Amino acid sequence: MDRTAIENLGYEIREVPPYTIIYRPSLPQLPHVLSGGPMLGTDTGLSGRTSVRIMEPGLVVRTLTHGGALRNVFKTRFLTLNRSIQELQCSAHLFSQGILTPEIVGMRFRKKVLFYSIEIISRMIPESTDLLAFLEQHPDDGSAVIRKTGELIRQIHRAQVYHADLHVKNIVLDKERNPWIIDLDKAYRFIDLPFILRYKNTRRFIHSLKKWDKRGRIHLPQGWEQAFMDGYAGQDR
Repeated sequence: MDRTAIENLGYEIREVPPYTIIYRPSLPQLPHVLSGGPMLGTDTGLSGRTSVRIMEPGLVVRTLTHGGALRNVFKTRFLTLNRSIQELQCSAHLFSQGILTPEIVGMRFRKKVLFYSIEIISRMIPESTDLLAFLEQHPDDGSAVIRKTGELIRQIHRAQVYHADLHVKNIVLDKERNPWIIDLDKAYRFIDLPFILRYKNTRRFIHSLKKWDKRGRIHLPQGWEQAFMDGYAGQDR
């Protein structure tokens, strides 16, 4: 673990055996809270690639889990902390640029033999819903929100960040219907983000919307794809 890199991001590190806790100094009570036992917070019942639990006051705990074929083999076990440190770096960078993403206030990990188990603690977005659920419940308001999502992805790319897991469930809307980007554990920061990755990212997101529309979970409004591209291009309609 590169302690200097973590401290340069504004975090402090404390050993509370069997855990190592990384936290923001603005939350000095966090190491005590995170040392409470193996199961943190209250189950949300949310399903997906990661387990999400709620902690008070206003914090979310996400247990890192492998995706794809590795999920069945390694589940929540990781050989290194590299991906988590990378997430801290991308999150801090986007947050510093004023891009809507929940602030990561801490991380807890434990090593057993060769493997790490890792949990990320971030601030909760009050009264939020993911984009898929919103489009399911408010199909007539879809174009405006999809356009705003295009604007958000443009901002992320201008910050030279590539989110390799960019799909409809990783966009969350706040009560004002502003989109936020979440789950940055597969995000990468570049000096100059290549055009091919920008293109790949936008196509992946569009494919995600089409997939759920094809399954009948949502019904995309007419002109939604143009609305997204207008938002991404920064064009007003």
